[in-house]
Order: sequence, then C-alpha cells, then structure tokens
Amino acid sequence: MTSFQFEAIGGEWIDPPILIPAALPLELSGESIRNRLITSSDTPGEELALRPDLTLPAAMYFLASGDEAPVSYRYRGRAFRQPRSAVERAEFDQTGFENFGHEDKLARDVLTLSTMCEEVAGAGVRDGQLYLGDVSIFHAVVDALELSRHWNARVTRAFRRREGLQALLKTGGAEDNRHSALAETLANLPADAARDLLDEVMSLSGTEIVGGRTKDEILERLQARAEAASAGDMPDKAREVLNVFTGISGPPSVFLARLKELVSQFSLGLEGMTEKTEKLFEALSQKNMPFWSQAHVSVQFGRRFDYYDGMVFELCHTSLSSERPLATGGRYDGLLTWLSEGEHNLPAVGGVIRPDRVEAAVKAEAGEGA
Repeated sequence: MTSFQFEAIGGEWIDPPILIPAALPLELSGESIRNRLITSSDTPGEELALRPDLTLPAAMYFLASGDEAPVSYRYRGRAFRQPRSAVERAEFDQTGFENFGHEDKLARDVLTLSTMCEEVAGAGVRDGQLYLGDVSIFHAVVDALELSRHWNARVTRAFRRREGLQALLKTGGAEDNRHSALAETLANLPADAARDLLDEVMSLSGTEIVGGRTKDEILERLQARAEAASAGDMPDKAREVLNVFTGISGPPSVFLARLKELVSQFSLGLEGMTEKTEKLFEALSQKNMPFWSQAHVSVQFGRRFDYYDGMVFELCHTSLSSERPLATGGRYDGLLTWLSEGEHNLPAVGGVIRPDRVEAAVKAEAGEGA
C-alpha cells in the first residue's frame, strides 16, 4: 500500500488522542453524527467516543501541546465510525495533515488542495473527480439578505442537511408556523417562569420526558415554534435569491460567472467575496495540479462535519460511490476558537486520505475490481 508522506506540507508526525468526549462531535455536527459514533462511558460517567476522524483530535492535540503557531502536523492512524454501507468497515485508516495559524489563507488553501491531489495521483489514481465548495460563500449571501434571527437560523440549519435548503424553500417552513397557545404563552414569559409552567403542565400529565426529549428540550422547541409563528413568511427577495443561489454549480469558470451574476442581479454588495473566489480558482489553475480540469464547484457542496467554514473539497472516483471519497478536507477557522473558548483564534485548514479507498480505485483502473 502507498505510504503518503505529504512532504510539501512538512511538520511533525503526531498520534492524536484516540478517545475524545462524545459531546464534541455531537455539538459540532448535531444528532446526525450520533448514530455513527462508537461510544462508551468512563468511570465518572462521561460519554466518550472513539475518534470519528483525525481532524478534531489533531486540533485538540495542538491546543494541549503548547506548540507555537504557525505549525503543521502530519498523522496516520485509525478512525472509527459506523459504516454507511456493507462494503465499509467501522474501523479504518486515515492519513493526512492539519495546518494551524498560517495567516496567508489563499496560499495555504492552494497548498492543501494541491498536495492532496498530487499525493492521490502519485499513488496511481488517474480518474479522480474533484468536488469543491466554500461554506463562507453561503454565509456571506445569507448575511447580505439581513434575515430575521429566526429565518437566519432556519436557513443555516437547512443548509447543513443534504438538499435541506431546497426542501425549506419548497415548503416555506409552513410546518413550523402552526399556532400553539402553549408555545405563545411560554415565549412571553421569563425563562424561569416558562420552565415552572412547563413543569406544572407535565406534572399534570404525569410525565417527565416526551418523545425522548427532556423538559428543557421541549421548552426550547415550543419557544422556537412561537418564534416561527411570529416571524411570518420568508421575505420574497430572500426566497428569490436563495432559489437562484442553490442552483449555482459547474466547472470553476461557470460557477464563478453565475455567482457574479447573482451578486450583481440582486445588488448583494459581495464583490469582495467573488474576488476572493476568483483568486482561489486562478491560483489553483496556475498550479496545474491533477484533477483540476475535472473540478466541479457547487454552493451546496459541504462536508459532513459542521466545523468547516471555508473552502471544502472531496476527491472521488468513478469506481466508488460519492459516499466513499478518496480524500476530503477543508478550512475550519472557527474550530480552535470554539474548542479553546475564545483563547486561540487561529486559521486552520487540512485534509485526510483513505488509503484503502485509494487502493481500491487503483485496482479498479487496472481492471482488478474495486
């Protein structure tokens, strides 16, 4: 099997923590990741998880190490996730790298992506399909729409789900706008009074948990329902912009042209964002890196872990499903800030390779089957 070295990145080879608090991936990626975590409890009863990937543990390693930024780490080791299909295993190898504190984001994005593509091509893969996105483009467009707090949160949550934004635009969120006298009453009370009233209502019904949700979770959902009802429909301009926005995809040149057209058509004032995107595409094109000629960019392309907040990518292969990428990664500038509770505000970007999938792709190209 090919040994990936990432010499263009350099840096120390590390072994990130294999056990992490389960609350971390759950808070970062929500309940969608829960069924894929492999968990247990320690002596005090804290829920722990075997690392589902190596990016989050590498960030934890950096914060605990005291190493001075900028710094790059390389790693290879086991990750653990419940598989999506019978052909995958719950325990698998990953190898990759993470960059912390490099302030020239454009240069580091280009180096990260080109290194991943060159390493996979160097292993013998020829027919890779590169998929790109940029989470920051979505947030820039949503901010420009100046939505209410309710609709900003709804649109952002929908974006995190596959085809979630299209579904929200199609339904208009009508299912959350139902009138509820209890929800309205709780929403108009101070937090302590609202909790006391809900306690009384639930005690009368003789229950502590409904549908697996605690009182606090029920209170939060009822208050959200009341807010949804008072927020009204999504503004017409926002709906129109997002309907156009969700359809923007294609080769880099096509994607950029359509993005510029959207910004101009609706006077969004995001010329700086389109300029940044254009510079990234130009730099990647000048690199003449493998798979760039087949790159496909989409505003809806994202990563399965929600801590990514900038450029994201997956390198797939025609012999494997899109659920089994050879390499993945991206920028996650907010992760260190979140993990350190604001103590460390540093840019970060990295990527990982699945050696087993690369080997399967090479065999498929050689006619040996995946």
